[in-house]
Amino acid sequence: MKKFIRLFVSFVMTVSFVSLSSTLVDASVGNYGLKPVYGDNQLGKSGFIDIYGDPGSTHTIATTVINKDTKSHKYTANVYTGYTNNSGTLSFSSNSANDPSLKIKLRNIVQPKAQTVTVPAGGMVDVKFQVQIPVQKFKGFLMGGIAVTPAKGEKTQTTVSSNGTLLKNKFVQGMGIVIRQDKNSKMQPNFKVRTVVPFANATLKQRGVKANLQNYVKGYNASIDAKATVTRRPDDHKFKKTATMSAISPAPNSNFDYMIDWGKTPLQAGDYHLRIKLVSNDKTKSWVVNKDFTISDADAAKYNKLSGIKPNYMWLWILIAILVILLVLGLGIYFGRRNQKNNN
Repeated sequence: MKKFIRLFVSFVMTVSFVSLSSTLVDASVGNYGLKPVYGDNQLGKSGFIDIYGDPGSTHTIATTVINKDTKSHKYTANVYTGYTNNSGTLSFSSNSANDPSLKIKLRNIVQPKAQTVTVPAGGMVDVKFQVQIPVQKFKGFLMGGIAVTPAKGEKTQTTVSSNGTLLKNKFVQGMGIVIRQDKNSKMQPNFKVRTVVPFANATLKQRGVKANLQNYVKGYNASIDAKATVTRRPDDHKFKKTATMSAISPAPNSNFDYMIDWGKTPLQAGDYHLRIKLVSNDKTKSWVVNKDFTISDADAAKYNKLSGIKPNYMWLWILIAILVILLVLGLGIYFGRRNQKNNN
């Protein structure tokens, strides 16, 4: 539970936009902050919103926006459903939740989904939302959060990097939300691999496979270590590729791409087996998922080329050279015999 709390308390982030790219940076430079407003059905003063309720009941949730600047500002608060980013951790910074097993989206049971408030200099304003607990009964958690950004039209802070690049900073801060029907729920995640496909990164000259790992239930664990191992089928003990991830926390009913880098090894067509072992940080829970997959000749050639590996045609030149030598020898023997026959 302590790790669960730390995850949400630490979910305060700043997004720095440089040209068309974005990079996560320290949020402590922002001029505003968030504080949870605890209701009667709040489970502990944990630093995030964690409520329970009977099916069909309606509850108010709120976060306080604190303006630390010397002038007033407008802020926009959006409620988003939790999803898993490609670092394997729960996120709610955008409307990106999209998984086949996700039947109830937190965003869809909250009204309004977004609102803009004006906060006076040095002041604070509560941003309130109405949550209707789903009528259908469920076990586990609905998770997401409130993402607060400076409203459209607010001036962005600018800084200059050491190389003279002008950075326009847009700060995003979040308040986690957990909703459950059973206040004693401790439901754990469960995993399966949906697909395994090749990938390539031309910039980093990387190639390998990505396994789409899915938490297909409404369970959650805040800290899980994972190790993926790829071997060839049938049992080829000479080939093995591994990739580890630490302290991942996949959102309920979500998926993400687990990358297994091939290193300097080119992709080769063939049949493979993937095994991913996941263990909770406290060692009390573990999961093992397996998946067979195949890399085709076309995909191997395509992704090797995309990653910067040039096709090696040395074998073809060697074969041509051998054929030429055999042809010359054959012609020599043929004409030699014919000349000998004519002389006789």
